[in-house]
Amino acid sequence: GFMVFNHATYPNLTRLFRELGVETKQTEMSFSVQHTPSGLEYGGGNLNVLFGQRRNLFSPRHWKMLMQMDRFNKEAIAALNEPRWAGHNLRDYVAERGYGDDFLNLFIVPMGSAVWSTPPELMLDFPALTLIRFWHNHGFLGLDTQHQWWTVCNGAKSYVKKITAPFSDRVQLGRKVVRVSRENEQVQIHTGDGATLAFDKVIFACHGDQILPLLDSATELETRLLGAFKYQPNTATLHTDDSFMPRTRRVWSSWNYRLDSTPGGDILPTTHYWMNQLQGVSDRKNYFVSLNCEPRINPQKILKRIAYEHPLFNLAAIAAQKELPELNRLSPDQTTYYAGAWFKYGFHEDGFTSGLECAMAVTGENLWA
Repeated sequence: GFMVFNHATYPNLTRLFRELGVETKQTEMSFSVQHTPSGLEYGGGNLNVLFGQRRNLFSPRHWKMLMQMDRFNKEAIAALNEPRWAGHNLRDYVAERGYGDDFLNLFIVPMGSAVWSTPPELMLDFPALTLIRFWHNHGFLGLDTQHQWWTVCNGAKSYVKKITAPFSDRVQLGRKVVRVSRENEQVQIHTGDGATLAFDKVIFACHGDQILPLLDSATELETRLLGAFKYQPNTATLHTDDSFMPRTRRVWSSWNYRLDSTPGGDILPTTHYWMNQLQGVSDRKNYFVSLNCEPRINPQKILKRIAYEHPLFNLAAIAAQKELPELNRLSPDQTTYYAGAWFKYGFHEDGFTSGLECAMAVTGENLWA
């Protein structure tokens, strides 16, 4: 569901909310890490949280990690203009820079994993410059560079209803599409109930990996570009179990990344959103949304479960993104078009901007001037 946005890097979404009259309010984007095998807990935002565990004031290891964070922030912007880093994933970039294991495993991978809902082992394959560019744009490269963050009052339903109001009677929810074919300058949509519907043009506004299994006779370009995108299934659980939060209360943050060890010695990562701080859902009881943690949550405190899929970005996917706009301008008489947050970073602004650009390609008009 929708979490947060800011005015600087979400300009189209900000304008949409303003034009629809969607009510928004300020929020805080803070982040914490718990590493239960070592007992380490710390958060970002200010010194009081960075040293939420006062013992870390006297920990050379903690100070070393903080110094590497500072060095990463200072070197990051220059790296964007250095071509030699273009083919580096996060693992290789950190190793070549010499930031160290704690920086990698207790800071940059946890934060990236939380932002993109990606397992840590796959986060290591994330393109380094894509992460740095996103960090820079979103004000993450320092304590004094962050934007003011906002959230939508009453959640995404408050703007989805307003967007769909003019055509809500034509929205067909729960009607499964099983195949899409292109023939005779039309697009045929075949549904799970046996119907075939004909359209002049069709927009695939869905996950990138869902298109090829549906599309008959995909072109070489469609196969190559769309085949570059993979997704990670994640289960989000809304609950009131606070046992996963940092033991040090001052470290509690909007986003909380926890690293536990399994009996076999593996690391088990989970992400926990503190909804009271993120969206102000209550001032009497704490509510949390946790990813991939349901079996360990007190079942009596579970309120709702939702299955999601999030895009996985690696060097191949980022390379494919550069050519994605070509899919929507192949010829004046093309019949299929594509849109989605996977065209860029995978966030709401990216999905909305992709939709705008796709609509312009279909109509030939600038609908957002």
